[in-house]
Amino acid sequence: MFRKILLYLIIVYSLGNYYQFFSWYLGGKQMIIEDAFSLSLHSSLPMFLAIFLIHIFYYPKINTDHATVISFPPIIFLFFTNFGFFISTLNLYFLKLYNVPEFLNVLRSHEIGLLLIISSLIIFIISINTFNKVDEDPIPTSSTTQIISGSIYKYTRNPMYLAILILQIGIGMSLSMIHIIFFVTFTYIALKYYVILPEEKYLEKKFGTQYLVYKKTVRRWL
Repeated sequence: MFRKILLYLIIVYSLGNYYQFFSWYLGGKQMIIEDAFSLSLHSSLPMFLAIFLIHIFYYPKINTDHATVISFPPIIFLFFTNFGFFISTLNLYFLKLYNVPEFLNVLRSHEIGLLLIISSLIIFIISINTFNKVDEDPIPTSSTTQIISGSIYKYTRNPMYLAILILQIGIGMSLSMIHIIFFVTFTYIALKYYVILPEEKYLEKKFGTQYLVYKKTVRRWL
């Protein structure tokens, strides 16, 4: 109970500061640069702490029957989204080492970003419902009892991870924070090499030919 309360307080504090920051950043109000930087740190640093604690508190210490992934995929997404915001504000308000090229402003679009966010959530819902229908746990640190190949899994082996990438791009576009979009590259690398490949190795070992046939038939992403 103490762990949940602690995480709740940290996350609420972080999200509250995020809300204040983007209310100013996307609005017409003025703010002193030092105050903007301070607010950005009070947004991102507590979130880093929450991410670290979630992994420490809840990642299984003993690998009994699951893929040896680096962490929970949503935590990976949250880490690199938060990191993109941190680097952006650090450069913008403190280091001032470079300016984002103007031609990249095409990536700042609240409407397109919102559309991508909605699309990613739809993919998430379909994917999770597919797991629920066969009583499987979508968390990769849980044991897998069967190969899911129906519904959206007929078209992509990793729809939820695809949705994570789309969601991060959508958030970056809708919040006009291009660095968040840049960091999709790191999210992709982390998911591919430290989540998906270990999952594939685990599934090949457990299901053998059955998984290899599915793997050969359906693409990893699209």
